[in-house]
Amino acid sequence: MHFADIHNHILPCVDDGSQSLEQSIRMLKIAYQEGIRAICLTPHYMPPRYEVPAEDLKRSKELLQKALIQKGIGIRLYLGNEIYYRQSVMEHILNGKALTLADSRYVLVEYNVRESAAQIESSIHELANVGLRPVIAHIERYQSLMGEIKKVENLIDQGAYVQVNAGSIKGIFGHKTARWSKILLKKYLVHLIATDAHNEDGRAPKLSECARYLMKKYGEDYTQLLLWENPCKVIENKFIQE
Repeated sequence: MHFADIHNHILPCVDDGSQSLEQSIRMLKIAYQEGIRAICLTPHYMPPRYEVPAEDLKRSKELLQKALIQKGIGIRLYLGNEIYYRQSVMEHILNGKALTLADSRYVLVEYNVRESAAQIESSIHELANVGLRPVIAHIERYQSLMGEIKKVENLIDQGAYVQVNAGSIKGIFGHKTARWSKILLKKYLVHLIATDAHNEDGRAPKLSECARYLMKKYGEDYTQLLLWENPCKVIENKFIQE
């Protein structure tokens, strides 16, 4: 089974993820061994702390792709940003300073973990109103949404897509987060699972263990949907059905 990953910090020297080309290569070797064959690189966009120009990110991605080809690692790379939401961010997306996922209409959006549900809903409405398809990064972490099924359903109704981290399901962010992630899965309120990888150790680009859990609990169709079909639709700018 092959996987695609639309949220990670593998691009070197641009945020709190990989700190060198060599580390990125090590991470991508792990990803390939895990079965990952397509990756949308999503460095943080969080001005002023993380605000690398889009052209610099594109050059870095091309250099990394060339290195993969030279080493015979068969992963296709794409580019986006994990965009930290502020009211000014819309202008940055529309003028290309903050990147959508693989140049699609999908945009990966992150919030402060203590952001209110009302503010998250307002931002989703704002993004959807200009034709974007907001993907809520690691939704399981936001305190205002934890345990609130109706609030998550409402966000989806407003046009949001829900992304959960594979590590959250595994339990690396604690029992409470793991339990909430699994409730969202059981309620079929998850569209995408991603690695959110930052290194090759505790937060490596791994999906195979998560895939085994999903296969056991929900079967092959749901597993394929979350780890391959829907991520590929994001990359190809195709509509994800509810």
